[in-house]
Amino acid sequence: MRRISAILALLVCALPAWAGLTQAELGLVGLRPGDTAQVPAGLGLSDGIRPAVLVFADFECPDICDPLVAQTADSLAGTGLAAGRDYRLIVVGLDPRDNAAARDAFLGGTLGDRRAAALVPDLGPDRLAELTDAMGFGYVYDAEYDRFAHPVTSFVLTPEGRVSRVFPALHPAPDDMRRALIEAGQGTVGGLAERLVLTCYGFDPLTGRYNLAIERILTIFGVTFALGLGSALAIAHLRERRAS
Repeated sequence: MRRISAILALLVCALPAWAGLTQAELGLVGLRPGDTAQVPAGLGLSDGIRPAVLVFADFECPDICDPLVAQTADSLAGTGLAAGRDYRLIVVGLDPRDNAAARDAFLGGTLGDRRAAALVPDLGPDRLAELTDAMGFGYVYDAEYDRFAHPVTSFVLTPEGRVSRVFPALHPAPDDMRRALIEAGQGTVGGLAERLVLTCYGFDPLTGRYNLAIERILTIFGVTFALGLGSALAIAHLRERRAS
């Protein structure tokens, strides 16, 4: 979890100059679910029967939230499991001001015919805060740009609403999603993988590209991999020389 926090700090602290949030505000953005993270029972999001995939999205964000929901639905469709029967897709809007028309427009474009099988609760500000707090989902509203900075991730929940797996990626592999849903359906709660968590605020609509923060992270990972591979080859070479 410390690595996730460090990566998140790097990701949100190297945003371009057009960002309207302060460093202190961006420091609140992150994914910090505890070992017992669970959807509050009073919200009516768990039915005790089927596992679920929960996604938070800004319905006014076409840059990343749009593909996040669409690609999550694509991954679910590729699992071979049946929506509604084997699992539920829950899409929670981050902006309580969005009305039914905004929700329908967003979901119609991202889910299409799959919209009917998705649960899209109208929680209101207090219940939304209760849910995001319980899930360790930190996000911040930028009034200047009228958008939200938030982690890009999907939660796999047990039928009782406990967090079983977290997929911090735009397009989880269908096989991984299938395995996660089956395990969640059995009540399995796994450890939280230390993976890169992209942040929705890290995409610059002015340039149409990811900001320097993500590029730096990918560069760091590339350099780390190269150094690790080089070290392994050097050790193998030394062992070979000693053996000879």
